[in-house]
Amino acid sequence: MWKYIIIAAVVLFLGACFLFFKNNEALTGPEGEVAAYQSQFEMAKKKAVDIEKDKAIKRYAELRQAYFKQLTDKNNEERAALEAEDAPFDQEITKANADLDTAKADFKSYKDKFQNFQKGAAEHAGVEAMDEEESLDLVGQRIAEMVSENDALEAKVNATLASTENLEAAAKLTQEKIEAAKKLAAQRMARISPDDLKCTVASVDNTWDYVILDAGIDKGIVIGSRLVVMRGETKVCELAVTLVESNKSSCDVIYSTMRPGDRVRPGDTVVTDNK
Repeated sequence: MWKYIIIAAVVLFLGACFLFFKNNEALTGPEGEVAAYQSQFEMAKKKAVDIEKDKAIKRYAELRQAYFKQLTDKNNEERAALEAEDAPFDQEITKANADLDTAKADFKSYKDKFQNFQKGAAEHAGVEAMDEEESLDLVGQRIAEMVSENDALEAKVNATLASTENLEAAAKLTQEKIEAAKKLAAQRMARISPDDLKCTVASVDNTWDYVILDAGIDKGIVIGSRLVVMRGETKVCELAVTLVESNKSSCDVIYSTMRPGDRVRPGDTVVTDNK
């Protein structure tokens, strides 16, 4: 009797141990509830870090946008100052042109007088109440005076022309500066980087999906603009500029434009995408 009781007790004990082992494995195994809870915790932790990162990036982008707005306002003020400086040049050019026209008219008048005097001197070899020698002396003296006046007038015309050319060159240079300032301001307002931009990928962060360029404000890169990554003649992908500093920029990779199976590499060429 006791033999069967002992055997039954041993069987029950082994069955209980087996059930305990299976339950413990279900809880602590690779696919158990503990592992599931731990996986959920890791995902929640990563999501919280991503949210904080997005907040920091958005805040920094807002600060950079405010900074570039200040630069744009300053550029507009400089453009207005250049236009104000250009106004006196226009007035001086107008006055110089008027003086030049007057000088040309005077020159023509003296030239006509000189030609008429030469013609009269040729027609009249002598003057009444004067002998021939005195008449020729008077003609020669008058011709010398007219030649001197003509030389002085030509010198005045040349000086006026030189002054007009200098004013025109200064006005042209000022206009070029104004046009360049207008173009730069328009590009910044439209969030477009310069057409001739060419820089290089300095580093790539595959964890946060962004790249660092070796150019920034010094090359005219504008926050919010889109750039293109080129490798030789092949387009790799497009970038969105999120941060611009004095000599470097940070850009997000637009994965919808990435070539299948490719990645951005340090040393890739970056140009403007102004399509």
